[in-house]
Amino acid sequence: MAETEETGEKEEAGKFGKAPDASLESIKKAPEETQQKYHSVSSKGDSLKILGAEVLSSSSKDDLKTKLPKAIVIKKNLKKDVEILYASFKEFEKTHSSPEEVNEFKQACNNVIRSAQKSHAEIKDKVYTIYDKKK
Repeated sequence: MAETEETGEKEEAGKFGKAPDASLESIKKAPEETQQKYHSVSSKGDSLKILGAEVLSSSSKDDLKTKLPKAIVIKKNLKKDVEILYASFKEFEKTHSSPEEVNEFKQACNNVIRSAQKSHAEIKDKVYTIYDKKK
């Protein structure tokens, strides 16, 4: 995984800004299509976390070579989904009448993205550790 990919992911999270936790109710206030995109990002983030645990259990380059490709694919798909979610969020932001509900949805998006970023960072650290690279 290249640093540019990580940077790109962080840029996507920056689009939503920083915010505290949000409730599931705020997600339900978004249009159905936007909710689906949110859930897609959320499930891929969960998958990345699970695959990340497998990668973190790697103890050799051979282990890493068998476990890492799945995590890379999920991460790339997740990045695309975040871009789609952001576009959908911007439309929701323009059309929704309650700024508070828009902000709550934004917070929920941020939490999902931050969790995925954390998993990505852990995977990247493990790869660097096994390959003895400096950050």
